[in-house]
Amino acid sequence: MSLLKKKILILMMEVGMGHKIPALAIKEELERKYPDRFDISVLDFARECGALGVDRQLKKGWDIALSFPFSVRIGYRFIELIKNNFFYIELLCRDFIKKGMDYIANTKPDAVLATHTLCLYIACKARRTFGGHYKVLCCVVDPFDGYSLWANLDTDLFFVATEQSKKRLIDHGVNASKILVTGFPMRKSFFVFMKNKDNIVHELGLDPAKCTILISAGSRGISNVYSFAECVKKKGIPFNIIAVTGKNQHLKEHLDTLASIKNETNLVSLGYVDTMNELMAASDVIAGKAGASTFMEALFLKKPMIFTGWTAYNDWYIIDFALKHNIGWYCPTLRSFLTIISKLSSEPHMVHEYSERIEALHFTSGTETIADIVACEFGNERL
Repeated sequence: MSLLKKKILILMMEVGMGHKIPALAIKEELERKYPDRFDISVLDFARECGALGVDRQLKKGWDIALSFPFSVRIGYRFIELIKNNFFYIELLCRDFIKKGMDYIANTKPDAVLATHTLCLYIACKARRTFGGHYKVLCCVVDPFDGYSLWANLDTDLFFVATEQSKKRLIDHGVNASKILVTGFPMRKSFFVFMKNKDNIVHELGLDPAKCTILISAGSRGISNVYSFAECVKKKGIPFNIIAVTGKNQHLKEHLDTLASIKNETNLVSLGYVDTMNELMAASDVIAGKAGASTFMEALFLKKPMIFTGWTAYNDWYIIDFALKHNIGWYCPTLRSFLTIISKLSSEPHMVHEYSERIEALHFTSGTETIADIVACEFGNERL
């Protein structure tokens, strides 16, 4: 006799890729290890439930935050100051909350797993308001933080990447028994490489004898790292630069023009790509804004990172971790960036030393662990 599939909603917001990638990783692993056991939907929740105005505001707000991060930092401080008083969510996201709660109530899931704080808030409130026996799970996608919006006390179980994130949640009142340190969830496809480093360097026309840096700022291509890279090219520092500009076509065209200048800096610009894992693997150093997915991807490939900026304080925790463990550099100014690039160019052994320190931290993907725990919640043990 076949069992009815358990229905799982994985709720996220597609603001950047930091919430989507962990959601997809968990879905794919559950389906791989437990075929035909679950009916899983990964939802860009505000858009899916019909709160289109809030969806536009949140996504536009993220673009503004990337350009003017101080506003987000003030907001973070405010949220931390008032802790578990979420009145501002009710004011700002009323339509999203109502439609999201109705969506969950009508869908009747067996579990809701949230990778975004607003989705978590709505899932918990829907269960309080309408009842239901579904479990509310949370994957905290900030690997070194657990600020007040994550710390929703109605959540049944939290998955966190590190002990530091666990401590942050405990500091906000979450019972330690509800928090499991699983590691950061990564898609298995991230570790599949169709081309090796030599192939990529050759195809891009780079110099295999030089150190290679990959610069990226997500799909929007908004970051000071591109202007820093431009100065490296104009100065002709012996370096390979792979610049991924995402959907920023104007930036790509500008860098293409710059790349035509012949000097000791080999610059190649790429638009939106689906081979970031291979480009990372082919590079020696990663550079850009501090972000959870990018930094964790760099760690798993043992690549040190140059941070040229950060948006909110949850991103600052990433930089702070890297500096404390001497596995990255913080270069918010052109002068500091050029200093590190020049040093890496003349002392390439530094990259190996930083990579060894990353390896000693023993970071592992949490995808399998999370999938197994979710399955065990429904009695589908395979441990």
